Amino acid sequence: MYDPFVNTARHLGGQFAEQQKQKITQYISTFNLKYYFAVDVNYVRRKLLIILFPFLHRDWTNKLSTNDKPMTPREDINAPDLYIPSMAFITYILVAGIVFGVQQRFTPEKLGMLTTNALFYMIFENLIVFLMKYALNISQSLNVWHALAYSSYKFTSMVVCLLLYLIGGRKVYYFVLVYCILATVFFLLRSLKTFILDMGWSPNSGRKRKIYLLLAITAFQSLIMWLLTSSVTSYMPGKYDFAKMAMSGMGLSNTNKEVPLMSDGEVDYEALLKMP
Repeated sequence: MYDPFVNTARHLGGQFAEQQKQKITQYISTFNLKYYFAVDVNYVRRKLLIILFPFLHRDWTNKLSTNDKPMTPREDINAPDLYIPSMAFITYILVAGIVFGVQQRFTPEKLGMLTTNALFYMIFENLIVFLMKYALNISQSLNVWHALAYSSYKFTSMVVCLLLYLIGGRKVYYFVLVYCILATVFFLLRSLKTFILDMGWSPNSGRKRKIYLLLAITAFQSLIMWLLTSSVTSYMPGKYDFAKMAMSGMGLSNTNKEVPLMSDGEVDYEALLKMP
């Protein structure tokens, strides 16, 4: 028996199911990590040079395949990947451990705290970026893995900063840090322009809001690069700011007696309490 209401409901239900299927498929496709690790040795070498010397790179356009899908990193040097960021993050932790060892203050707890801080900054900055995306109504500008990849390329430059700090000291570190921040900002501005400003551009696409997002991302990179490298390099044996604050609070800041230090440069609080 023909029932128009039943057929209409069935038709609408089928359309709804198909729409939800497409949404789920699109959602799952965003978690396809295989694309971001499709790299080779040639790509890694060239990409590292672009990250460190972006001013020499000329063509920043992203290539598309014949079916209008983005090419993999090994096919397109401008495509984002997660291999270099993940390796750079691990290398940053290892080099930081070497710096701690040279400064004679290495402990597993200290290295674990540094790793936790780095992960926290990564999660926090990406969370802020995505909150800004939805607040500015430009949620389609940058997907999750693209944002994670571009926000993690800075670890490559941070490794260079720490290595040159070991070789040349604090002055060299500051000089290299300034250059690496400028290089990273330039690299991100040119790379993210395609995904944030150019993608789906129209007179009503909120270009000004997208510029705000782009500037926010680059500002986060500069701040975090300084925080995560200075926290490793800022240690100087014989400096005991916390102890000075405590002694000042007890009215002992004007004492001429030498503060006892341990072999690693930290204040020996047990000996300090025994002092007359």
